[in-house]
Amino acid sequence: MTAANAEAVDALDATLMAYMAMRIDIGDRLKSVFAADPDMPMALIVKGAFLKMFATAAMEEGARKTLGAAREAIARRPVCAREEAHLSALAAWVDGEMEAACRGWEAILVDHPRDVLAVKLSQLNRFYLGVAKDMRNAAGRAWYAWDATVPGYGFIAGSYAFALEEAGEYARAERLGRRAIDLEPADIWAAHAVAHVLEMTGRSADGLSWLDGLRDHWGQIHNFVHHAHWHRALFALDCGDVAKALSIFDNDVWTDRVEDYLDLSNGASLLWRLEECGIDIGRRADPVADLALKKARDHGLVFADCHVALALAMAGRAEELSDFLDDLDRFAARQGTQAQVAADVGRSLCMAVLADAAGDAEQVIDLLLAARGDLHRIGGSHAQRDLFERLLIANTMKAGRPALARALLSERLEARPSDAWGKARRTRLAAA
Repeated sequence: MTAANAEAVDALDATLMAYMAMRIDIGDRLKSVFAADPDMPMALIVKGAFLKMFATAAMEEGARKTLGAAREAIARRPVCAREEAHLSALAAWVDGEMEAACRGWEAILVDHPRDVLAVKLSQLNRFYLGVAKDMRNAAGRAWYAWDATVPGYGFIAGSYAFALEEAGEYARAERLGRRAIDLEPADIWAAHAVAHVLEMTGRSADGLSWLDGLRDHWGQIHNFVHHAHWHRALFALDCGDVAKALSIFDNDVWTDRVEDYLDLSNGASLLWRLEECGIDIGRRADPVADLALKKARDHGLVFADCHVALALAMAGRAEELSDFLDDLDRFAARQGTQAQVAADVGRSLCMAVLADAAGDAEQVIDLLLAARGDLHRIGGSHAQRDLFERLLIANTMKAGRPALARALLSERLEARPSDAWGKARRTRLAAA
């Protein structure tokens, strides 16, 4: 890569290693790159990508300015083809064209399969495009070049494990994720990949034990640690330990560090699950709604928008929710991948949340049945999107539609025979 000195290159490598490890000091490490070379093209590209990941309006503007700085830096000195390709992929992402950005990163991996930035950014965007098999394939195309002798192998193994899990290859995902943890015990992404396998295969007690046994390694992890604790709370709830689930929410999921869209989705979706189970959540929805209001005009990801609506509905913020839906309509009329997703499916999901809060079970059913085939397009994991499947089933039972409830539960339990929530609702339906 193009740089003023070897110190800058080494500092960028350290930054990318911290990024894969999800360390809290990523920003400080990137600053050390610019201290060594303020004009380094790949460092500017990495900074632009990091800013995009926040999915907020302010950071979007910062990403666009950083993209401009990267273009200027590349115009001032000769660079290699890989750097030019990264610049083009970042430009597509900044312009809201996620599919084009992914094609750019995946093209880089043909000649540079150890380019960890291309691996991770492709996976992230495929994840939020809701295309699990493409996410798996993007990691798979680079996998031949990785083994335990290559620095960072454990982190790439953990990334691949998650892609395999989302593509439904549970046995292989679990083996690879556990291998990644053997190599890097603090690799929270690999820990989370295995947790997803255990979630999807209904092994909640194993999942709780798995994450409880690893949490002491997470002291230097950034806000993603809250999501790992979200999984712990889900496992505890499935195991019937309501007190532990609430304690995890209070002490580990909703802390004084909450600030990003994943924190919002963690908080809102966990509280919805608790409340749907008949658990009194008190006023816990209020601070989650406060964060939602801060995110309401970002529209960086429709996945986040759906959780903004959920948080506002749960806290009874009817006027703010109405304003948010109006703003979402304006966003949906724009160009770009996420605007199209908002128009096609996101608004329907948000309206279903509003209808649920209003007690209109029939409208919830109509909206979610119509949107169900496109649900994956909001991105997120199967476990995260499952909230909307639960919302649909819960409302079929509220509406007194046992035949539809029975059909949906049968479909669910055929796919996930050990699912505790589905089995409990089937028992409840039979008793009714």
